[in-house]
Amino acid sequence: MTGRSASRVLPHHLRRFRRERRGLAALEFALLAPALLMLAFGVIVYSIYFTAVLGVRQAAAEGARAAMAGLSTVERAGLAQTRALQVLSGYDDLLGGSTPQVTALPDGTGVFRVTVSYDMSSSPIMRYGNFVPLPTSDVRASVMVTNGGY
Repeated sequence: MTGRSASRVLPHHLRRFRRERRGLAALEFALLAPALLMLAFGVIVYSIYFTAVLGVRQAAAEGARAAMAGLSTVERAGLAQTRALQVLSGYDDLLGGSTPQVTALPDGTGVFRVTVSYDMSSSPIMRYGNFVPLPTSDVRASVMVTNGGY
């Protein structure tokens, strides 16, 4: 076998297989498609998650803004909870089925804190996006406002 090239040693059908280019695009697609699909699905999952995070933050901010109109602590808490839940109602399909927790309480002297937390574990992206590394399912935002006056 010395002095012979590799093409002479290979049988005829293997030499033909090595030269064949038909189906190469299908093979490349079969190798790359799973990675590209995971990447696309990851972009979709994280965009839904970040939209939910922004919705919870917006609800906390709107709740705190509404709380400034109240005259007493009880009225402030009621206004904050009502407004935060109104904002979150626009995100119902995105967030899943669990109920958000809105707390509105005085926090120290002259400060009122509105905290919105939401457990996204029942959300479809948390249930079906297991093959993508997912962030924590507990989304939380807190906003503080001063108690009236300038």
